[in-house]
Amino acid sequence: MTDILKIIMVSFLLFLPGFASGQESWSLTKCINYALEHNLSQQVYELSEQAATIDANQSKFNLLPSLSASSSAGLSFGRSVDPNTNDIVNNEFFNNSNRLGASLAVFQGFIQQNRIAYSKFRLEAAKWEKVNHQDDLAFSILMTYYDVIYYQGMVSIAREQLCLSENNLKKAEVLIETGLKAKTDLAEMQATYEKEKLNLLQAENRLEEMKLKLAQGMNLPGESFKQVRFECGEPAVGANPAVVADSLYASFVKHSPVIKSAEAVLQASAKEVAISRGQFFPSIHLNASINTGYYETNRDADGRTISFRDQLNNNRSQYVGASISIPIFARNQVRSQFRKARLAEDQARTQLENYRQTVYYELLNNCREMQALFREYIQTGKQVDADELAYQVAHRKYEEGLIDVIELQAVKNRLAGSESQRLQARLQWEIKLKVVDFYKGIRFWEQ
Repeated sequence: MTDILKIIMVSFLLFLPGFASGQESWSLTKCINYALEHNLSQQVYELSEQAATIDANQSKFNLLPSLSASSSAGLSFGRSVDPNTNDIVNNEFFNNSNRLGASLAVFQGFIQQNRIAYSKFRLEAAKWEKVNHQDDLAFSILMTYYDVIYYQGMVSIAREQLCLSENNLKKAEVLIETGLKAKTDLAEMQATYEKEKLNLLQAENRLEEMKLKLAQGMNLPGESFKQVRFECGEPAVGANPAVVADSLYASFVKHSPVIKSAEAVLQASAKEVAISRGQFFPSIHLNASINTGYYETNRDADGRTISFRDQLNNNRSQYVGASISIPIFARNQVRSQFRKARLAEDQARTQLENYRQTVYYELLNNCREMQALFREYIQTGKQVDADELAYQVAHRKYEEGLIDVIELQAVKNRLAGSESQRLQARLQWEIKLKVVDFYKGIRFWEQ
């Protein structure tokens, strides 16, 4: 009794999904989120954002005064100038000088303030570029994932056709033995059977190719996909959702990362023009310093060298001053930089309008394709039902000798083609549904 229970339990477990083959299930959302975390190109954009953050912080630090300290020491021998008395001496002596200085830019034509704004907009652009690459990566994984699903379906269709051909071949052998069919029918069916074995092999090869492509996009070791099951159930087909493209575009451009990034680049370009314009203005700096030194030739009334500490106090001097720099002529470099900055701003403005136009027509086309693919999916479903019925009728006619094997194979091939078209239309329609949802602000991989 115990052995029987063990056999029943093992049989039950073998029929559990994924148990017998040890397959791991990967949904579309799981694949996209894994890619966003591990894709190397995405990591490059994250590093670019970190670099832009450093630049933005540094532009603020540049408003602070600069502070520097220096110290030098030397041993003079032979004929030299005494730094203490400026007399020419011919003896060996040691000297040391120290300086602490500070400088503050009071006015530079608002260059520093504009650089802060410029760095801020460049950081904003880098953030939106990272988000845009995330979206591009998500849709790249989406397309490759559905390619995998498509070839999984093609493998199933090829196996189904191979099974039908195998059954027809067996029935033809029986009919030939009974004298109801000619041996030429057997040769034709055998050729079709071998052809469909090749079709199955080709579909399996394409499936493995798409799996490897998906693994590459996710930065997942290819070996990990050998025992993987991809999920994509039949969609709940209802009414085709109506979309007003113009209103959808008006809402999408408010959060489109492509548009937001281009807008930030345009604002940064405007600040770059202001930075170039600031070079035409004079700059004012405040400077301050403390200097001191030690000279071995500095002696007291008794001829003894004054101590190091006393000399640092006695020789100390302070300086406070201001400087102004007025640009007069720099070989036309400043003017050329300003003109190039203006051209860069015009280019950024044109690029923004180009992105808006591209997004608008892509949105229109995707909405149109969603409507068309829905009708195509419904129609291909009807076509498959009709071809399945036609094949059943043709098979009976063949057994009754009303049609030949060529006509039977033509009906069977038409059924396979209809099933392939329905699968393709269904997957393309699902993709367009997700694209339109994305235009509505729904990032399907985050749900």
